Amino acid sequence: MRLSILAPFALSFLAATSLAASSRDQEILADAHRAQFDFRSGNYAAATPLVQKLEAAVEESASNARLWEALGHAYMSQQGSSLTTQPDMSKVIAIGERAREAYARSLSLDPDNMLVRASHGMAQMVTSLLKGDGPGIAAGVDEMNAAARLAPTTIGVRLTRAFTIIHLPPAMRDTDAVIGDFEYIMKAAPGGRPEDVLHLMLGDVHAEMGNLKTAREEYLQVSGASAFALDQMKSRLADLEKGAVSPASIAQVRAGTGSGCAMCHAPGSDKPEAGK
Repeated sequence: MRLSILAPFALSFLAATSLAASSRDQEILADAHRAQFDFRSGNYAAATPLVQKLEAAVEESASNARLWEALGHAYMSQQGSSLTTQPDMSKVIAIGERAREAYARSLSLDPDNMLVRASHGMAQMVTSLLKGDGPGIAAGVDEMNAAARLAPTTIGVRLTRAFTIIHLPPAMRDTDAVIGDFEYIMKAAPGGRPEDVLHLMLGDVHAEMGNLKTAREEYLQVSGASAFALDQMKSRLADLEKGAVSPASIAQVRAGTGSGCAMCHAPGSDKPEAGK
């Protein structure tokens, strides 16, 4: 009898505890989103404290798939920040493995999340590339391709695949998939900086493949909303007059697809005269 009397109070306590945990998790996820944008704005130091905060969060809420996903993203940011210095490659690889494991935990809780599946493939490919593991690279690409087939209209999936496999040498990557992803993403781009950078990157892909006329057409679509893209576009048009685009210039832009990504995602114009 005593247990039956206490049961409603116990259930109420558990519900309140669950609600508090859920609210706390939401706050942590919101903080993680802000920290990731801070990282992409160029604050590399934001990655490590974010990892530490999310590692503590998954200790408390191990069944929250979104926290594990956020931890995977944080590890990938930490890996990217490590590569900006003279890194210990064994440590950089270990961070990538932790990212892959975090995404795997998220998938075990929510197997239908195709963005996490694409992210798991990304972590697999990037880490395998650093290890020189050919089969691992192929497995990561295959997983991103599978996610794109199952969720072809999900922008995050297409972005993840395009911005990951574009770093592979042209002979190794599926260039048609990169071009298709960029073209699809541009249809949903809000204009301004994002579209400028996408036109620039798509032009670079065509230039690498020797399609210089198509590359020029893409470069000329840069509006100037991004001062960075406008300057890069001018240098590429000058390069095309000489017959090829500098690989160093292409690499400079691609290096910004992770930590320097605010140049693409931030709204607005870089300078008043941009686009004139």
